[in-house]
Amino acid sequence: MLSAVARTSMRTRAATRVLRSDHHNIPSPNGMNLPFDTQKKGFKFLYWGSCIGFASLPIVAAWWQLRKGNGNKDY
Repeated sequence: MLSAVARTSMRTRAATRVLRSDHHNIPSPNGMNLPFDTQKKGFKFLYWGSCIGFASLPIVAAWWQLRKGNGNKDY
C-alpha cells in the first residue's frame, strides 16, 4: 500500500510529464535556432579564439599587476 505522499508524488510527476511534452513539437534543425551561422568555415576559429581570449584576460591582468611591482620602473 502506498502512502499519501507517494501517491501525490506519482500524480504530480505524471501531470508534469504531460504538460512538458507539448512544448517540444516545434521542429528545429541543428543550428537553426542560433542567431549566427555555425556552418561557415571560419566559425570554429572565431569561436575557439574568443573562448581562449576571454579566458586568458584574468591571467593577463594578474600578470600585468604582478609585473608592475612596488613602483619599480624597470620592467
